[in-house]
Amino acid sequence: MMKINEEKLNRIGEYLQSKKLKLSLAESMPAGFFTSIWSLQTEAGEYLEGSVVCFSEKVKTHVLKVPKNLLETYSAESMEVTEAMLKSIMATIPADIHIAITGKAYDVKQTQKNQCETGDVFLSISNKGKIISKKYHFSESNAAEVFICAFNACLDLLELEFELTAK
Repeated sequence: MMKINEEKLNRIGEYLQSKKLKLSLAESMPAGFFTSIWSLQTEAGEYLEGSVVCFSEKVKTHVLKVPKNLLETYSAESMEVTEAMLKSIMATIPADIHIAITGKAYDVKQTQKNQCETGDVFLSISNKGKIISKKYHFSESNAAEVFICAFNACLDLLELEFELTAK
């Protein structure tokens, strides 16, 4: 059974709290799953600023102001759209760390513009202006497992790339 890396989550949460860092998210594919996991941490009230769940393209364009031409050219499940979501959440919710995520966790009808496969996840993170974007592919059997793998990948990026835990 797939599990969230609670040890790493706790370390990062404690680090965010101790450094008085703030976190915000823009979530498409996981539809609030990331935010709900962060919010379960006892210290979350100290660092979690908020999130925007933008499952539909309408919310991406109307709330996060993702340009329609990006959605038309690349699709909602693309690095280009994920990075646009990141820039928007950075402008919308003041925080030190911003996370944006899109992807395809289960089979849906393919469109010509959508080149991603089931299990593809696009993650973009900003820490005080430094941005790292990565594409992952998880071959798990269901959407819940893809969500968990994506969350753990996010924790890995926060810890390895941004050194968000005490050494």
